[in-house]
Amino acid sequence: MNINLPARRLLTHLLIWILYIFYEISILLFVSPSAINWTETLLAFILNAAIFYINADFILSRLSSHKNYAFVFLEIVVLISLYLLISYGLSLYVFPLVDHDLQAQKGPILTKLFFARHIWRAVYFLGLSTGYWLTKKTVNAERKFRLLEKEQYVQNLNEKELKRQMAISHLAFIKSQINPHFLHNTLSFFYSNIYPLSKQLAESILLLSEMMRYSFHPTDKDGLIELSVELKQIENYIKLNQLRFDNKLHINFDINGNPEGKRIISFLLMTLVENAFKYGDLMDEHYPLTITGVINNNKLQFQIINKKKQNIHEFESHGIGIKNIESQLKLMYANDYKLEIDAAAYEYKCMLELKNL
Repeated sequence: MNINLPARRLLTHLLIWILYIFYEISILLFVSPSAINWTETLLAFILNAAIFYINADFILSRLSSHKNYAFVFLEIVVLISLYLLISYGLSLYVFPLVDHDLQAQKGPILTKLFFARHIWRAVYFLGLSTGYWLTKKTVNAERKFRLLEKEQYVQNLNEKELKRQMAISHLAFIKSQINPHFLHNTLSFFYSNIYPLSKQLAESILLLSEMMRYSFHPTDKDGLIELSVELKQIENYIKLNQLRFDNKLHINFDINGNPEGKRIISFLLMTLVENAFKYGDLMDEHYPLTITGVINNNKLQFQIINKKKQNIHEFESHGIGIKNIESQLKLMYANDYKLEIDAAAYEYKCMLELKNL
């Protein structure tokens, strides 16, 4: 059975009041059930419940809006006075109708005991209702806080997803500017015709063709690509540059571990390697470009160390592209990455650590 929230709340409050009434009259129920006047008990607790909810849902609920404590105190005094007046009327005119022992009396005796007992009951239920109001206020505040946290979390996720989609769309737009089949077929034509004339030049064209094909390689829906494919293109890039410079570049490239099944942002490592080629001095045999990678479980440690060219101004060097890389890392990996850069006067070190590949 599907019960809406207001009806469920009403049933819950009704059940609590029934249990409370039986709690208060439990001794009489055990000792002498016949001594209980159920009509008088029911009317008395209806009056108690009225004080409880008037205080909690009307008087105190408006306290947070106007903050007029004197007016609230006056309302409570009026409420207690009405409680005493109605209790007196019930005792004088109603209870004698249902209790034969009271019919012989002319009415309740207005003694200090009568007022003390009913004032105490009024204050008692005012206290219970105040505790109920404070508890409800605390619970509602906590619920609102959790809801705001959830909304903020969802908003952050939506913003992150939006940025990711924009990055993927932008990359797709760039790739769409050139027909990959036309480019690949053209390079294959050049390779076939040049191979008989120059194997070295033909090999360069083949490597370039493979790298261009990688630039159009489809990524997953989250913008990631296989790590093994990225590392293979780094090898092709190194070979292509060695052919350009007649194998005079001094480069150490070493990857340890199994990259299969791991994924990474497309062109992430390639961008770091390209920076080293563009701004590094790779002709010094005593100070070769060192590119190392360690793959352990779902973790990658990738490091590049190179000697810096001395004729390139610091402002024009390795800083280009690093900000873009950092923004991609923050977007895709959140706290599961570490990028450290040490740019000394003659040496450049870049260490990238990725987790949860």
